[in-house]
Amino acid sequence: MNSNNLLDNCLAILRSIKDDKKSLKKLLEFMEEEFVPEEPSVRFLPDCKLQIDEKYRLVVKEIADYLAMNCVVFVNPETLEIDFVPKNHETFTANIDFDYDKVEDWIEIEPLESHESFEIMESFVESLPEEKEKNKLADAIGGHKLFANFNHLIHNSEERENWFRYRTCRLEKYVIDNCLEKIIN
Repeated sequence: MNSNNLLDNCLAILRSIKDDKKSLKKLLEFMEEEFVPEEPSVRFLPDCKLQIDEKYRLVVKEIADYLAMNCVVFVNPETLEIDFVPKNHETFTANIDFDYDKVEDWIEIEPLESHESFEIMESFVESLPEEKEKNKLADAIGGHKLFANFNHLIHNSEERENWFRYRTCRLEKYVIDNCLEKIIN
């Protein structure tokens, strides 16, 4: 049976149950369980809109952008002002002048641990279709110097833009899940 015949049969079944709310719900649950990936897939990310108050959307995006650069981010919860320093800021703190009022009230957000960054890379690679690019990237994260190898390959890959969208979405989700409550409260 070709794909058009299969689709026609599926649509015929859908038409037969279109008014039966219980059957439609059961079918939806089955389809979500069987066919919807648990982790965000590259194909779904261009429209990645995480549900947060619009007031915090730019703050979340900015924090995620700095985390992508491996920076420590400081957020003033009253004004939502953001500042940042590189991860190894101990060497830079002598040159940083925090002239903000009550800087101790600011919220400090550390960049992801290496295992968390690895999990994002790994889930991205797993979400790719079975092709040569996926195999190359899987080999890169499975070997020695995995971050350097992955970065080298991804920057010269057809999946480069997908990677940046994917990482941005995952970092924004990380900020929402792990930091937004501290900022709001």
